[in-house]
Amino acid sequence: MASSPTPGNNRPVRGKAEPMPRPSVLKDGSLEAIAEFITEGKAKNIIVMSGAGISTAAGIPDFRSPGTGLYDALGKYNLPYPEAVFDISFFKDTPSPFYRLAKELYPGNFRPTLTHYFLPLLAKKNLLLRSYTQNIDMLERLTGIDEELLVEAHGSFATSKCIKCSLRSESDHVKKHIMNDQIPYCVKCGGLVKPEITFFGEDLPLRFGKLAQVDFKKCDLLIVLGTSLQVEPFNRLITRVPAKCPRLLINRDRAGEEMRMGFDFDDKWKHSVKRDALFLGNCDEGVRKLAQLCGWEDELQALYDDGHAQMKLAEEMEALALSENDKAKSTDDNKETLEDPEAKEELKVKDTKEAHIDTIKDELEDIISKFETAAVISSTTATVEKTVDGEGEVVTETSVETDVVLLSKA
Repeated sequence: MASSPTPGNNRPVRGKAEPMPRPSVLKDGSLEAIAEFITEGKAKNIIVMSGAGISTAAGIPDFRSPGTGLYDALGKYNLPYPEAVFDISFFKDTPSPFYRLAKELYPGNFRPTLTHYFLPLLAKKNLLLRSYTQNIDMLERLTGIDEELLVEAHGSFATSKCIKCSLRSESDHVKKHIMNDQIPYCVKCGGLVKPEITFFGEDLPLRFGKLAQVDFKKCDLLIVLGTSLQVEPFNRLITRVPAKCPRLLINRDRAGEEMRMGFDFDDKWKHSVKRDALFLGNCDEGVRKLAQLCGWEDELQALYDDGHAQMKLAEEMEALALSENDKAKSTDDNKETLEDPEAKEELKVKDTKEAHIDTIKDELEDIISKFETAAVISSTTATVEKTVDGEGEVVTETSVETDVVLLSKA
């Protein structure tokens, strides 16, 4: 007799549920997709994060590129390890390597790149919520961007203070010492005065932490430029935007993929939303292409050209002012000389010597004109370019009392 069916044996077997398709806020991970997101008006609060890679086109080396990076070039400073130049403990005991490096990096020697001018362009279009930079070169400031829109996460050369008593020092005073290969000390306590650059072992500026807590919650497009994303806590900022906020990296190399909630260009981590885009190449190239796709290339180029023209004019005016000051000082010195009997006599002797040299030069030119050979006469020497005369005869060296070397026929 067949056994009665066990309750539940006849229940239909339910198939395995299909995974829900994950939403994507971008059509793909390309620069074109980011441009489309912007031009469709979906980005209204853009945050830009930048590193040393945006300044390499200005002539400032980045830190970690093999062979060309700043850390590879620090051997001349005899450091225990490259990062020591920015280590606060090492600096307190051995400050000179930092000041020598600071002389090379000091603002005023470099001009902003095309990428730097992308920031005021976004601001002009009311799209820039904030620019967060790791750079200490102050090139963002030179673009004319409103400083309220700028967060220098690792500080800058703009201000300086004593590491012992925290007394602030005038920037010009500190710069003068650094450029003259001198170490600036505090006028109050004698402690070391350091530009307010954040060293390893120091806290980041309070403004950085305060604004980051608010800004990244509002961000609707994150653009990361020219950084390897290796320094904490700056690198962690890419994880603090909303889950559906698109993120773009423009850099020579891939970065930020290993950290939790970091970039996922290849969909390796299967984040809840597909949102990351990548452009591999130099920053100026990537930014120019993005501006072109958005229809902004001419505006970006105009900002760059106008900015550089204004800086060139300012540099020329500064040079002219320095020249005028030098002339005025020379005039004052001459007045003092004419009023000093001994100085007047020295000047008279100098004029006599110069007149004697001019006479000798005239006589030598008459002698040399008899030869079909080229010679250059200075106040003390003459350099002969040819060693044969017009008839092809060999000539030999002859010295005269004036130490000018001439050639005459044998």
